[in-house]
Amino acid sequence: MKAILLTIGNEVLNGQVVDTNAAWIAQQLLAQGVPVKEKWSVSDTIEAIRDGLAHSARRGELIITTGGLGPTADDLTCESLAQYMGVKRIFHEATFENLRKIFAGFHREPGFQHREQCTLPDGVTILPNSAGTAPGMYCKVNDVHIIALPGVPFEMKAIFDPHVIDLLREIKSGPRRISHTFNTVGEGETVLEELLRPITSALPTNVGFAFLPDIYRVRIRVDLDSESEADYQAWLSTLELVRTALKTYLVGENEITLEVAIGQLLQKRNWMLATAESCTGGYLAHLITSISGASMHYKGSIIAYHNAIKEGLLYVDKATLDEYGSVSEETVIAMAQGALKSLDTQVAVSISGIAGPGGGTASKPVGLVWLALADTNGRLKTHKINRSRDRSINIRGAAVMALILLHRFLLPE
Repeated sequence: MKAILLTIGNEVLNGQVVDTNAAWIAQQLLAQGVPVKEKWSVSDTIEAIRDGLAHSARRGELIITTGGLGPTADDLTCESLAQYMGVKRIFHEATFENLRKIFAGFHREPGFQHREQCTLPDGVTILPNSAGTAPGMYCKVNDVHIIALPGVPFEMKAIFDPHVIDLLREIKSGPRRISHTFNTVGEGETVLEELLRPITSALPTNVGFAFLPDIYRVRIRVDLDSESEADYQAWLSTLELVRTALKTYLVGENEITLEVAIGQLLQKRNWMLATAESCTGGYLAHLITSISGASMHYKGSIIAYHNAIKEGLLYVDKATLDEYGSVSEETVIAMAQGALKSLDTQVAVSISGIAGPGGGTASKPVGLVWLALADTNGRLKTHKINRSRDRSINIRGAAVMALILLHRFLLPE
């Protein structure tokens, strides 16, 4: 079974809203063995939505739409779906009563537009929404399964799990897709692809490779589309070959990302981590704390954007700042050592640089970043980045490189 994702909404097309729903749904579908074949975005018009459904029905066996199920005039998914199905819309009393209960909690009554919201295509199966007012819907048209979900992410997720997942277990057909992801750092996708070419060139057609690059790291996904036990065992053997080939760059597999792997290494040592950030403004701390349970190994950060904070909280000598500047190897060494002292941890990472677009000079251009790592055993490591890119990329790149260096710093010698 191949899925088509259809995102509905002018706000997505004009860039006001980033479509995070599609990425999340694709991940959930993959976990259920259903690959996404295509993703489309259409405007808030009945004609565009109908055309999107018709096109999607020619391309896949499952269509999942998001958006257009609210109570306002631009929410046209219900009407479009009814027209595509060739049915009338009928008032759904149970859905309206559920909505009335929600409004009662705010001491309000639903209005006319909410009755319209509960007027649904005849024959659809309701997928309850425990987090909002717009129900999901399921129908089957000419052997194509259609699932309509609201565009509000937390409402969409509340319907998807468990209702869509339960539905998929009933309707799913064809070969099941299973996937395994290798998380690598330190080398680009073209080099990794060439490294794996002896493996990928000899694969059957039901095994696929996908290279998913990000700044300084690449995820490599290996898919299998088959129900055969022999194919599954051959796929496992392929994974072992990939594991061996990527050994130098591999930090983890599947849910073991770089951030998770660092947490595991710290907890194995029973160490706490501190960070001291200047140009990244807390982005490194954000990456570290994006992982549940980070408090087990991460104590905190000092955002020393101003030199006064570097001096006052990180004990960087004014003479060091005056002689070498805030963006220098000497300063980040002092920042890391100061973080060890100030936050009382066993290891610390520091960052200082020029994110841009202004602030650069001939000797210290935009994109220059210094990083340092220090531990209470006296070990010290520094690293310089000198690549002029967009401000946001400079910030993200510096933070990710800090994680890569920290991972290597924590590995057994």
